[in-house]
Amino acid sequence: MPVYEKRFAPLVFLIIIFTLTWLSQVCAGQKPEKFDTDQDTGFYYTIKKGDTLWDLSQKFYNSQWEWPGLWELNREIKNPHWIYPGNAIRVYLKHELKKQTIEKPVPKLVITRFNYPAIHRTGFIRKKQVTSLGTVLREKQGNILMATDDIVYIRPTGKAAFVCGHRYQIYSTAPVNRKTEKRRYKGIMHLVKAELEIIEVNTQYVVGKIKNSYRDVVSGDLVMDFYPRQPTLEVDEHPDPVDAVLLCSEDDTVLVNDYRIAFINKGAKDNIRPGDIYTIKCGNETESVYDVKTGLDIAPVTSGRLIVLHTEPESATVMVLSSTQDIHPGDIVN
Repeated sequence: MPVYEKRFAPLVFLIIIFTLTWLSQVCAGQKPEKFDTDQDTGFYYTIKKGDTLWDLSQKFYNSQWEWPGLWELNREIKNPHWIYPGNAIRVYLKHELKKQTIEKPVPKLVITRFNYPAIHRTGFIRKKQVTSLGTVLREKQGNILMATDDIVYIRPTGKAAFVCGHRYQIYSTAPVNRKTEKRRYKGIMHLVKAELEIIEVNTQYVVGKIKNSYRDVVSGDLVMDFYPRQPTLEVDEHPDPVDAVLLCSEDDTVLVNDYRIAFINKGAKDNIRPGDIYTIKCGNETESVYDVKTGLDIAPVTSGRLIVLHTEPESATVMVLSSTQDIHPGDIVN
């Protein structure tokens, strides 16, 4: 072998190794954010085939209810329903869990909590529409669809004065009119679209900046004061039975899939509380149904579970936790 070939052979080998390493990192998917070693304790976990955030939450935190927090820690995951083998996620080690392994355990009442950081962007149903403080007129540059960081002009209704620097929400409404077994339910669904900060107030109009948009904002959308909700819920897996019906999903879809936001026709007046977990059963009747194959009257089949995120007097906002069959508006909740 010529001398120059012997001299450059190690260099070529190193270049090949570097290239293969780089390609393997690219193929592994998007990297999670780095840990702040001064503040955080944790590790990286590589997703395997069949993993879900629900199962990983049980594996690392000994509680399936921690999955929304795990999702919040890994902002590169755009949809919690879809996580891909080979991608790495961050897993924090909780200080309180570490402390419990060192200290002698003390018997105490265990309270399961469910954390849902996105609670303030979920919709709700009321019998009457929330008082609108203003209407979105247009975007500063004339864009039809408005999103984060866009400047918008608002026509105030005069119901209350806008305050510069104050936090508001942009929303739209849609009527809900569904026949249930006992009576027809009528209400107004409020769909939260974005957060808004007021930057200028004058005698004719108000100027605001969209801080966070969850859905496209359009001309004619309404503005209300910020509606805070509690993101941490105390879970009750065995609440008192309730005879309720699934009214619709937040996006008005025919199928209500796992982790989708929906609404039921019972609320605080019926002693339903955030954190309550109920079962979902197929069908529109609470009575038994006739099964053609067996010739027997059988009870409606359980198709899934849901958790209550927020309650209004006569309705509740819920999230489907799991499903074994297709879930539709009109299904039984009890």
